[in-house]
Amino acid sequence: MITSTKERRAFQRMIINAPVTLYQQDLILVGICRDLSANGMGILVSEHGLDLGQPIRVSLATHSNLLPPFEARARIIRELDEAEGKLLAVEFQQIG
Repeated sequence: MITSTKERRAFQRMIINAPVTLYQQDLILVGICRDLSANGMGILVSEHGLDLGQPIRVSLATHSNLLPPFEARARIIRELDEAEGKLLAVEFQQIG
């Protein structure tokens, strides 16, 4: 049997650890974007009241006032328990 240690992701992830805001209907939640790729992000939150079946909007601030925040419509595809809280795996549906 041949095994490979190569990750099978289409896009590499960047580790960034930056504040991100999530919006769903009237709920606004601030978390930490742990990693970012071309098709999604991992977001750490302490707790949340998000409806996992409903779309969300994410807004990731930039470190420059010259650039607008990165914004995308997305959906939560997975929720994992971590020591610091919940890690939400988010898949982008539409960027911008």
